[in-house]
Amino acid sequence: MIGLVESGGITLREAAGKMGLSYRQAKRIWKRVRAKGAQGLMHGNTGRSPQNRIPDKTKERVLALSSQKYTEFNDRHFGEQLTEEERIILGRETVRKVRREAGILLKRKRRAKRHRKRRERRAQEGWM
Repeated sequence: MIGLVESGGITLREAAGKMGLSYRQAKRIWKRVRAKGAQGLMHGNTGRSPQNRIPDKTKERVLALSSQKYTEFNDRHFGEQLTEEERIILGRETVRKVRREAGILLKRKRRAKRHRKRRERRAQEGWM
């Protein structure tokens, strides 16, 4: 659409309507495309690593401890031991995610929920 606007095929208002954007947003995009080319359409954080990313060295240490010293521990207990004994502070979900990515599965299978049969309805309204 922006290419058609540059060539004069359609107006910026028409392009905004076809893209489902407001005129102001289309104007911002058009300005970025003129300044940076096609690169202006990409998000500004593309290619950057997140601020809260766990370093690979820490992940390797956690996996080594999981497979050597704390082999019989489940995720929650292992996370507590990491904090208390090893001074590695990670959340429970982070520990779970690191272990699952490495292929370390749950220590026990969860039992399936049992089916609960509901009572029969009564014939008349107001009866239970």
